Amino acid sequence: MTPPPRPYPHGCEGHRDRLRRRLIDVGLRAFADHELLELLLSYAIPRRDVKTPAKDLLRLFGDLAGVLGAPDHALLEVKGIGPAALALIRLAAGLSVEASRPARRRGRQKVGSIREALRLLGRLTPGKREEELNLIYLDAGNGVLGHEVIARGTANEVAVLPRQVLERLLERRAGGFLVAHNHPSGDIGPSDADRALTRALAQGAAALGVRFLDHVILGDGRHYSFQVQEPGLFRQG
Repeated sequence: MTPPPRPYPHGCEGHRDRLRRRLIDVGLRAFADHELLELLLSYAIPRRDVKTPAKDLLRLFGDLAGVLGAPDHALLEVKGIGPAALALIRLAAGLSVEASRPARRRGRQKVGSIREALRLLGRLTPGKREEELNLIYLDAGNGVLGHEVIARGTANEVAVLPRQVLERLLERRAGGFLVAHNHPSGDIGPSDADRALTRALAQGAAALGVRFLDHVILGDGRHYSFQVQEPGLFRQG
């Protein structure tokens, strides 16, 4: 009969949970190299101590780059490193390389003009009965990194703090962005609050060094582009 899985070593499960929470709350810079390897290996080695193999890897290969670039046979010689851990190390090493490949970047939809922006935005808000503020994240070449509805409101307004938008841009490490919201009434005329939001986002983006392409209002098949119709809101000083 197959014996039951061995329990976690004393304190191991709690330690892993603390590492995962710290990653979410603070990010990678809060970790020592051996802790990063511990966290990585914990997903491939769920029921054994991973601190020892993590430190052994660094001792043998020098640093994280050395571990990620080490040949398969050398990694498998380290006690505790099996095929599952090797596959995870290879995945970690390859993700950043794959993400930076020109072919992958070329596959992103580009937003370099109001026409291209409208082609993207037109799919986001039709038929909505309440206002929604959409945030589009862009990379350095205006390729679309992602999209989210950052705030929902009523049929007449949507409230969002500029800080919410700017914090999300930093989290996503976006190089640029545009925002858009709908007017369910079909009247695309901007309100004073729309202008105030646009001005505040332009000032915040300039301070962060992030490109703010446009704020677009959509309604009844029409649009209002602040960048085209009120470009003064984007100027600093």
